[in-house]
Amino acid sequence: MSTADTSSSPPSDRVHVLYEVTRQFASTLELEAVLGKVLETTVRAVAADAGSIFQLDANGFVTRSILARGDVPARVGRPIVDAVMSEGLAGWVFRERAAALIRDTRRDPRWHFFPDDKLVTLSAMAAPLVRQDRVIGIVTMMHHEPAAFGDADLELLAAIAAQAAVAIENATHYEEARRERARLAAVIASVQDGIVETDADDRVVRVNPAAVRALGLAADPSGQPIAALADGALAALYAEAPPIARELVLADGRVLDCALVELPGGGKLLGMHDISTLKHLDALKSEFVAHVAHDLRAPLGVIQGNAWLLADLPQLADDDRSVAREILDAIQRMRSLIDVVLDVGRIEMGIAAEFEQVALERVLQMVLAAHEAPARRKNIALALELCDALPPVHGSAIRLEQAIANLLGNALKFTPPGGTVRVRAAHDGEWLSVHVHDSGPGIAPALHGQLFRKFSTLGEHREHEGNGLGLAIVRTLVEAHGGRVSVESEVGRGSVFGFRLPVSAPPAPERT
Repeated sequence: MSTADTSSSPPSDRVHVLYEVTRQFASTLELEAVLGKVLETTVRAVAADAGSIFQLDANGFVTRSILARGDVPARVGRPIVDAVMSEGLAGWVFRERAAALIRDTRRDPRWHFFPDDKLVTLSAMAAPLVRQDRVIGIVTMMHHEPAAFGDADLELLAAIAAQAAVAIENATHYEEARRERARLAAVIASVQDGIVETDADDRVVRVNPAAVRALGLAADPSGQPIAALADGALAALYAEAPPIARELVLADGRVLDCALVELPGGGKLLGMHDISTLKHLDALKSEFVAHVAHDLRAPLGVIQGNAWLLADLPQLADDDRSVAREILDAIQRMRSLIDVVLDVGRIEMGIAAEFEQVALERVLQMVLAAHEAPARRKNIALALELCDALPPVHGSAIRLEQAIANLLGNALKFTPPGGTVRVRAAHDGEWLSVHVHDSGPGIAPALHGQLFRKFSTLGEHREHEGNGLGLAIVRTLVEAHGGRVSVESEVGRGSVFGFRLPVSAPPAPERT
């Protein structure tokens, strides 16, 4: 309940009153405190006995209220509010969106009397709090004498209500923002992936508990440069322009799948997912597949030799000879698959020993020359575009040739006769990029995540698919060179597969 200070009279200087009101409203952004100040300041300014203030939602429902009837039990507070909004002066002000003055409540149907009401109100006035063409609240003033308020008081109340509406709106936005921040902080703290937020100077703003565990931090690193964390393992990641997605190997051998993005207004957000267990399982799987593939070569050789003898028997019928040749073709496909699987294993074991300075332009020319004949057979226009002089890269010429050949072979395979395939190479600062553009059927964006996985095929979505290792080999080779692969494609608009390599990079660490 708020009541007027009877020892003071209303100020005659309305400007001074409004200034004091503005100062009071600006002193806090806490919504409950703002509502209380609005009511207290207004009661004092117009010399009312008591007052009430309602905060309304978009539907006119009272969400908060400070009532003049402090003696009313809480359980009947809502019925009183509902009655005032439906039958009383506050409801009329809300519906009409206009301030109102009642000089004698006994003669005005807009005032609602409650049975056994101990508070005597014979004059009243109320004004809407309007923001952005919406009534967000109602402030009501009451006095025990009739004609206690005049037009000047109503005008002052309306002016105070206008300022109060701004204060309440600001406090509401502040409360919503604080609530959202608290909710977001709770979500981030509960996420099992590590999250690090940094400012525009790459200094840590906040980290969640998962990041503290992932990076082995002993204390809150807020304020520290990101390069100081995890023995400097994150420095190289932050040296590049986001967005960035790559794997990060820590000093203890753990592998983190990292994604770095730029935040609106400056700063960056790093997400980290520990994939060490998955990497270990993948290594075990690769080792198992390599052993199985190696062990299959001997029996396949025996089967192939006997199939050759069978196919060469002069007394064999033509139909039987055709079956024998189908067996030989199947064996050859199986041997090719085994060779590819074993090659993947060799690449994953490390190819840094093969690294030297490589002229990528020469490698591109050799790959295109080798694919000219297949392109002519399908009447596909094949072109090489070199945007500028390409600097040498540190890598394996044979392996880079293999990666580009896989991309170009895929493009020719899925481009229809009469189509075009362009190989484009460019130099951009510290990076060298190679992209293969085709005019094939394209791939839906939802399927892009499957493209570079081992043994992953798109099944019914693509014809002429192979064993699902071609693009996986490309990714493994590119990452072994310190680069990363990319794909851009939409159904009906062709595809662009490519990769980026650092112009000058140290040999990739050997896997053990």
